[in-house]
Amino acid sequence: MVRDGLFYGLALTVVAIIVWFSTHIVALTLIPLLLAAFFLWFFRDPTRTVPQGEGIIVSPADGKVEEADWIETTSGSRVRVTIFLNVFDVHVNRVPSEGVVSLVEYREGHFLNALKPESAVHNEQTLVTIENEHYSVS
Repeated sequence: MVRDGLFYGLALTVVAIIVWFSTHIVALTLIPLLLAAFFLWFFRDPTRTVPQGEGIIVSPADGKVEEADWIETTSGSRVRVTIFLNVFDVHVNRVPSEGVVSLVEYREGHFLNALKPESAVHNEQTLVTIENEHYSVS
């Protein structure tokens, strides 16, 4: 479980208790309880089996691969893989490869709808580069 999910779930459970003691109306009490259950489910962090071996790169997120294109960056050509997470996917990003973090760069941006292809380039994001002796992953 991701910490944020626990905070939201606990806060909404407290709201449900307050609503229940204030109104004794089951329907009103169910609304924050259902929201609490949704947040606990949304922020889940299931255990994943990661394949072992040299040079393996795994997907950093659940979801659907929308595109894979060569792009030019300040450190040369790279393959950018765009993964779309819908509300039913696990919203936890994982480390795709072993190595050392060599760059963390925050990029201000817009908050475009994730369904629009240009959101992958123009939305707010943080670029993390991991390097090892064979390759680097950003």
